[in-house]
Amino acid sequence: MKHFLLLALWLWLPGMARALAPLEPLQIAEQFVAPAGWPKMRDYLCCEAAGQARRETLGQRIPARLRRVCQLVRQGPATAVVAVELRDSVDRRDFYLHFGKEAGTWKLLAIRNLAMTHLGPPMVDILSNMPPAEVAEYDHKHPDASHAFTLGNLRLWTSADADIAAHFARNRTDFQQLLRLVQTGRYFAPAQPAAAPTGEQAANADPAVHALLRKLFLAQVTRRETNCASCLEFVIGGKVRSTVGLLYQPTAALLPAMHPDHLIVLKPLGDGWYLYKTV
Repeated sequence: MKHFLLLALWLWLPGMARALAPLEPLQIAEQFVAPAGWPKMRDYLCCEAAGQARRETLGQRIPARLRRVCQLVRQGPATAVVAVELRDSVDRRDFYLHFGKEAGTWKLLAIRNLAMTHLGPPMVDILSNMPPAEVAEYDHKHPDASHAFTLGNLRLWTSADADIAAHFARNRTDFQQLLRLVQTGRYFAPAQPAAAPTGEQAANADPAVHALLRKLFLAQVTRRETNCASCLEFVIGGKVRSTVGLLYQPTAALLPAMHPDHLIVLKPLGDGWYLYKTV
């Protein structure tokens, strides 16, 4: 009888250990966005996310045809961010899962994406279908933001992260030249407050800087989007305070922290460059 009890306990304990084993943020994300349901979902949700996903996982709400790719962006002692890309044969979309630790267990806190991008495609359609005469008239009325720039900027603003990263890679030489121009001009000196507009205005008015910004479909260079006084932010665009752009900060220790209430993602592109989004 004693041996039977020992055998039963030996068989039972590994199963219990597996049931109680904590999941890492990437594992939770993959379960949460999978097409099938997840019976244990509620054990790994907290706060805002728990209120939003009461009966179904996010994956159950997403059309089954979409492929889901999860990427761990950052994982620290108490917070983590996982990026999720949805794709099919014609489209890509991105959103971001923010995690925190509760009593030693990772839990999904919030789901974020870039807001109001649905406004972009109708504007792109209008601009793309303009006849040459209307394009000329548009350029006459908007000398600082031509038809070609506006169309390219709108497309980039609503692009998937992978497409923005590809745009950066294709134009890396121009991005580096733009960075050198801004740094050489000392428009954003260390002693200058991040909110001071004078240096920012001068930088964006510099003819060489302005020309490269327009060539790269960038709206402006600033330091006010990510609350990072030591970073340079090359803004693509956005609506209200939900923006996307490229950030430069070569010292990793000085990077701003990601947070679901502001900086929703910061993806490394190499050599101190990052793709960022705010909300």
